[in-house]
Amino acid sequence: MTGDPKRTLSLLEELSSLSKSLDTSNGFKDDATRTQFVQAAEKLAIAARRPDENIFFLITRITQASAIRSALGLDVFSIVPSEEGKTISASEIASTAGASKLVVVRIMRALIACHIFDEAGEEKYAHNELSRGFILLESRNMFKEIYDLISKGAYALPEFLAKTGWQNPEDYNNSAFHLGQHTDLGFWEFLESNEEHMKNFNVGMRSQATVQEFENPYPFDKELNKGPVGEDEVVLVDVGGGRGHALERIKERYPGLKGRLILQDLEMTIKDAVAGGLAPGTEAQAANFFEPNPAKHARAYFFRRVLHDWSDGVCRTILSNTVSAMGPESRVLIAEYEVPAVGAPAKLVLQDLNMMAISGMERTEKQWAELLDQVGLKMVKIWRNQTGNFVVVEGRLKNA
Repeated sequence: MTGDPKRTLSLLEELSSLSKSLDTSNGFKDDATRTQFVQAAEKLAIAARRPDENIFFLITRITQASAIRSALGLDVFSIVPSEEGKTISASEIASTAGASKLVVVRIMRALIACHIFDEAGEEKYAHNELSRGFILLESRNMFKEIYDLISKGAYALPEFLAKTGWQNPEDYNNSAFHLGQHTDLGFWEFLESNEEHMKNFNVGMRSQATVQEFENPYPFDKELNKGPVGEDEVVLVDVGGGRGHALERIKERYPGLKGRLILQDLEMTIKDAVAGGLAPGTEAQAANFFEPNPAKHARAYFFRRVLHDWSDGVCRTILSNTVSAMGPESRVLIAEYEVPAVGAPAKLVLQDLNMMAISGMERTEKQWAELLDQVGLKMVKIWRNQTGNFVVVEGRLKNA
């Protein structure tokens, strides 16, 4: 017997209705409909299971992730032939990976039960749509990065919060990440101390899952080139911009953007960025956002996926160091996820708990406005895409 027959039938009707907008050539008519369909399908599985089955399903998601990480360690996603219709045996995987055949069989059995890979016979396997997502190096490394780094903190979060009286984490140097990783190092120092972690992090950040929704809704050319641009005028400073990928995308999308573009990050990162080659017209400047910004009176100071890593207290320090460099026409542009006050999607609120593990936070519109107000800025606009929750928060000096 299902957990809730009436609910099951209701959701089936909803799915049937939503499926009418599905075109075999182009998919769903829009992303909102696709999202509704996915949510209804997930709710259908919940309704069809018994309550005890749902509880067991939830707790075993930890084990599912462990099975995927084990398969990544064995390089199974690369070993299984990518060609359509081709199969491979457990013995062949074990021989290539240098692993016990029994271990391979048990891991693959778990993955197949979770619909990752297809079973082509006894101890024979083939890729399916879900497993093929891991063929991309960026996707594999994104999973490794989250599992090996952030998830250790997320796993330790209940214990950490209980120890700290269930208070919101504010101290970068004392977090669930420290507890889960058994380290005295903060997240970024821990990352830099391990070459393999750093490689997985950098490659994983280029994954479609982490890049696709980061398309910037801000019209840099129209907004930053209003009025004449002086020959030496700085129009955009990418604060904590890593190796310059965001500025490179901005240059590609707005080739007519006039003025100087400055990439700022710590000296070691800037050296790597220069060695790797900067986008034409981009200048590199070593700078620490915990110190006053050396680029004065720029038209815009751009923070892309920087502030969600930090608590409000730390963000106030970072932004204050920017405010001290701003001129009357300057603005800050904060490219981040915006958490809806109601009906926030699971992937976003679960990411917020990942950030909680390192004492960071994904924020709502109200929280962004309050944070800017606390450092002498006013939020003048939130630039939004038509779909998704990735936005650009624009703030200007209150007294400008």
